[in-house]
Amino acid sequence: MQLKGKVAVVTGAGRGVGRAVALAFAAEGARVALAARSRDEIESAATAIREAGGTALPVVSDVGRESDVKGLFACARAELGPVDVLVNNAAHPGPVGPAWRIDPEEWMEMLNVGLVGLARCTSAALPDMLERRRGKIINVGSKAGIQAFDGIAPYSTLKAAVNHYSRCLAEELRPHGINVNAVGVIAHTRMVDQHAQGRAAARGDPLPPSCLELPPGQHVWPEENSALFVFLASDASDHITGQYIEANSLYGYIRRNDSEPHPVRR
Repeated sequence: MQLKGKVAVVTGAGRGVGRAVALAFAAEGARVALAARSRDEIESAATAIREAGGTALPVVSDVGRESDVKGLFACARAELGPVDVLVNNAAHPGPVGPAWRIDPEEWMEMLNVGLVGLARCTSAALPDMLERRRGKIINVGSKAGIQAFDGIAPYSTLKAAVNHYSRCLAEELRPHGINVNAVGVIAHTRMVDQHAQGRAAARGDPLPPSCLELPPGQHVWPEENSALFVFLASDASDHITGQYIEANSLYGYIRRNDSEPHPVRR
């Protein structure tokens, strides 16, 4: 129970990595507020947490709207208590295709969710952390923010900003006992499909199948990222701040004996 007694807010918690992290936090004793735009998805995740004996508060909210963010944190404080941990996971895939053909105006929704929304949530969570001189902020960055990939220049630029924003924020909050880190996640999710199919369409190639249709041994589950999030949210990581860390290195890696169900999925 590494997170017993802590209150965590996880954005983009309805599916994929966000859902996996919310369930992992609850399993470690945290009281979790789950935020996403889809009521059905966060209600499903909250039900899974409660059935396992945890505490979950689903809050329908769009981090692209300031009023929704204020409502999310007001609700979390009222129902669960002061916020100890924030996971900024909400994201938008952005436009896909050759960078010079994309109208910069098409970037706006992606930036409003993935960067401005992240900053909104951070500002909303910080009063509790500053008052108590402790807290953990975990921003979902990406290797795409470090390494160039064709066809997703807007998303790569966004994640480069998230990675560096995390470093800057960590320096500012270091004297206040608050840790800020960015995590690069690897998982086969709906966004991975959107990027892969968009890049293929832009090149005129046949559309690839869903990543969920990959052969046995090549699928990377969202839950395989959760252990690092739990560690960074726990007191055991008090000495780590301002870092970009990859949660795993399994993308494209074929496991041995993967005919057996993965332990986190059984």
